Amino acid sequence: MALTYRRRTSAMVEGAICAAIAIVFNLLFAYVPFMGIILNLIMPLPLVVCGMRNGMRWSIMAAVVSTVLVAMTVNPIHALFYIGVYGVMGVVLGECMHRHLPAQKLLLYASIGALASIGINMLLALYVMGIHPVDMMFQSLDDAIPQIAASFNTGKMTPEQSAAFTAQMTEMVSMIKIILPGAMLLMAPILVMINYWVARRILARTGETFPEFPPVDEWSFPPVVALVYVAALFGIQFFVNDRTHIGYTICANVWAICSMLLMVQGLVFIYWYLKTHSKPLWWMRIIIPVSMFISLVGLLVTYVGAYDILFDARRLRTKKYAAEREQKKK
Repeated sequence: MALTYRRRTSAMVEGAICAAIAIVFNLLFAYVPFMGIILNLIMPLPLVVCGMRNGMRWSIMAAVVSTVLVAMTVNPIHALFYIGVYGVMGVVLGECMHRHLPAQKLLLYASIGALASIGINMLLALYVMGIHPVDMMFQSLDDAIPQIAASFNTGKMTPEQSAAFTAQMTEMVSMIKIILPGAMLLMAPILVMINYWVARRILARTGETFPEFPPVDEWSFPPVVALVYVAALFGIQFFVNDRTHIGYTICANVWAICSMLLMVQGLVFIYWYLKTHSKPLWWMRIIIPVSMFISLVGLLVTYVGAYDILFDARRLRTKKYAAEREQKKK
């Protein structure tokens, strides 16, 4: 009984520490703009560590306590978004790690939990609090356009150049609005993988071991991704004269998702090529950010990924089919 009491006390202390760290993360996210970019990626981490160490019960308690205090110190809308997106993701991911599930199942369950919580969060905001979160997000994007234009216009731009830059930013924001659902679908698994990787590194110091994802150079998506990408491009061109049409929105979101998957495939192929040909792997530190921020390079990497998927450049499917045939013979 004394041992159970000590474990309960230890779990309570760890839960309180994780809740306090989560509150600090939220305060920095809300009031320190540049810190928010990084913290946005690891916001669920305290709940993940708490859930893995002590189980779902204590991670839920830490999530509730931190949400209430965030609502008091920041604002209720921020707290609702935190518990709806990062809170549920952290609780689910922490429980999956607590049970030592395989990495693929962990990614699937935590991503589904995060996406479901985003939907529930929006419904609660709309019907309970009378707030339309999507409209608020769109309004903030629209308000940011003149601020960004003013920050770039240091007096060296002519009125024509300033107007062209503003029009370009407006076009970019309108595209962001259209592909927002696809971005949310991609956000969940990316955040899960980042937090799982960081949590593994932290908890490894306590002697804990967890299943790993397959090696990066073995990652591959099915060929249908490239085919759907091409079909979505044709759909965008078909509906390009009516961007308010639901068909354009669907095609644009499908294209955005497939583009990101093909870019990942292309980066994996480049990593595999560098590794197999004994080239310096530090080149990836340059290639990844360049492909993310320079559209032409990103497009080339996307086409590399499509080539790898369609023509099995790394011979992954060939090896898989050969292994399956050998297994059937036995």
